[in-house]
Amino acid sequence: MENQEKAHLSGEIKTILKKVSRTLYLSLNILPEPVRSSMGLGYLLCRALDTVVDTPGVQAADKLEIIFLARGLDKPDNSAALLKKIRSLSALPAPQGERELLLKFGKILSIYSSFPPEDRAVFSGLIHGVSSGLEMDVRTFPGGGPSSFAPVLSPGASEGRGPAKLLLSEAGPAAFKTARELELYCARTGGAPGVFWTRLYRKALRRSGRSGSTFPSENGAEMIGSALQMINILKDMAGDLRLGRCYLPQEDLDSRNMKPAELLLPSNMGRLRDITAKWMYWALDRLDLCEAFVSAIPKSEMAMRAAVIWPVYWAMDTLEEAAHSNLLDPADRPRVKRSRIYTTIAATPPLLLSNTAFARGYRFRRETLIGSITGGNYEGRAI
Repeated sequence: MENQEKAHLSGEIKTILKKVSRTLYLSLNILPEPVRSSMGLGYLLCRALDTVVDTPGVQAADKLEIIFLARGLDKPDNSAALLKKIRSLSALPAPQGERELLLKFGKILSIYSSFPPEDRAVFSGLIHGVSSGLEMDVRTFPGGGPSSFAPVLSPGASEGRGPAKLLLSEAGPAAFKTARELELYCARTGGAPGVFWTRLYRKALRRSGRSGSTFPSENGAEMIGSALQMINILKDMAGDLRLGRCYLPQEDLDSRNMKPAELLLPSNMGRLRDITAKWMYWALDRLDLCEAFVSAIPKSEMAMRAAVIWPVYWAMDTLEEAAHSNLLDPADRPRVKRSRIYTTIAATPPLLLSNTAFARGYRFRRETLIGSITGGNYEGRAI
């Protein structure tokens, strides 16, 4: 089966994976089979559903139907209906990589169906978890599009005749109500993939005759995955707001007497600083589990260790950028430079053979990041 597995992420499908997530592609490409194919396939299935939820012009009812069909992917009727639905959306506006993903969804389903039933079973928790999170997305943010939630300024503000004030009578983004809702969303859309990764690795160990009893807990994997999702939310905040989505909970905004619509003005970043810092620390607290997580992976499994170390380091680099960015400004979206990504890869070998070296690098990044969160100057980069 290994030769078949190696073909799963070749050609067009591998190209799509590279287009929709550069850093994930790098992490997956070093993994051994069959973990690499399963991880790549799981990501593409979930990314296709996420693309549907993000695509403007798709009615909420259609999004919910697609999510429902995905939960029953092993039923032939559901699979056929899901493919038909997604193909009908492939002509709608979407970034090139994601449009290709929808166009090639039939091939992705074909690859999924080629896995034996015992291997497909591990996908169930992933799809159910992520689809539950996406359902929260649709039910909380049922409408909106790229032009639906642009800031509407007070008369004269754009000509410099007065301060910029948002006309709050205009429709604005919706928001999660409580912190618990946001945490649950992260657990489903980020935590479920973390658990999926852990289960795949345990299966790989069992197949090779080794024990996975010392491998980190699924709870640890869920928390690290939740942290990665929170970082995605923070870096994409400005764009999501313009799609009608405020993931920061209303109860947090109430503490600053703010409405979601006010977050459409980048000049309000200073008022939001304590709230975004709170959620940066929330993510960092969960990333702290990575030391135990990496230490529990045998040093002989160097590719597996790298596939954890790289996303964690890149996530911390992204948080570092976020701490110095105006997260309400679409032009100031946190982005890790390509050179930084490849510098991390080049510095990896010592980390694979020494848990102490990894912990030292992590803690250095952590201390630097805490200083940036505490003293980050959002105001200086506001427009």
